[in-house]
Amino acid sequence: MSQENRRQRVELLSERIRAEMNLKQITLVLATALGLFGMVFGLLFVLQPETVADSMPEPATNMVASTPTPAMEIQAKAGATLFRQNCAHCHGDDAKGDEGPSLYDLTRSDARIARIINEGIKGEMPKFGSKFSEADIQSLIAFLRTLKS
Repeated sequence: MSQENRRQRVELLSERIRAEMNLKQITLVLATALGLFGMVFGLLFVLQPETVADSMPEPATNMVASTPTPAMEIQAKAGATLFRQNCAHCHGDDAKGDEGPSLYDLTRSDARIARIINEGIKGEMPKFGSKFSEADIQSLIAFLRTLKS
């Protein structure tokens, strides 16, 4: 075999080795990128503002008294009207749930319910803060407190 042939074979072999090394580097970079993407995507669920802890029932605080006064009944009736006009299409005409959950026997505080109405729940319920006044929200809460199983 001539010196020229040997040199060409060595060059071809060197080229093949470089190509395989480049392929390994590309594979390593892609695997690392996919791993990082998977971690970031997985963390999105963990770091969402509405967490499992937020969906757990809260201790009952700041709730409407169990013996309704005439003023509370008037407020609850106004809340029932607001509910039918704005909420029933998701929570059902009877508030027992449809697309949205049942609203009977709520254990969340009035403040938490007001916050949910104002801010909504990402991907589940729209924000109503710009639509309802504070009095409207209190009327809705008064109505929700009348819903017992």
